[in-house]
Amino acid sequence: MSIDANQIHFLTKKALKGDLESAKTIINFLMSLEMREAIAVAYLIAYQIIMNIYMNLGEECKKCGGICCKFGSPIELTEFDLSEIIAEGISLSGIMNESNKYLIPRPCPFQDGWRCRIHENKPYACLSYPFAVEDIQKDVIVSWNSSEPPKPFIPQFCVAGQKTWDYIKFLIESFKKEHGKVPTPLELLEFANSSSKS
Repeated sequence: MSIDANQIHFLTKKALKGDLESAKTIINFLMSLEMREAIAVAYLIAYQIIMNIYMNLGEECKKCGGICCKFGSPIELTEFDLSEIIAEGISLSGIMNESNKYLIPRPCPFQDGWRCRIHENKPYACLSYPFAVEDIQKDVIVSWNSSEPPKPFIPQFCVAGQKTWDYIKFLIESFKKEHGKVPTPLELLEFANSSSKS
């Protein structure tokens, strides 16, 4: 299977928004590389999908006040991020264009208190926070030893990320008890999906 970087980001964004077929495609692709780092990334993407799809985190985001949207480097928009924003008729005021790159500055102009005004169309970088953001998880990806699913780095302020990680640890332990082995990223995602229905 051959997928270019743009397709990887596009499929990952669809997966992060709940498209489980895209999730299977991207996770299977990463697993097929048979590289420790790619498998770690597959787990981190599965964690992020669980956070985005199976967790209700409004109260946690409200507690921290949306710090991730207030501080840090500008967020670069992919072509498909920009297309979605334009298709929804969202004003581009506040989005910077530097050297043919579209960037959302921080604090984010789309933040209203702790809420995101473009939540349904938020950029790939925002959907992937904190588990699937490669620069945040770089040390985790590089140092993962592969005997257990990787323990992600979660910024101290991110109560939503910590609550999600607590739930993921519960899922991993439940899967191990039920199946006698550590779940693969796809098994973890499918287990989260079946657990959400019971």
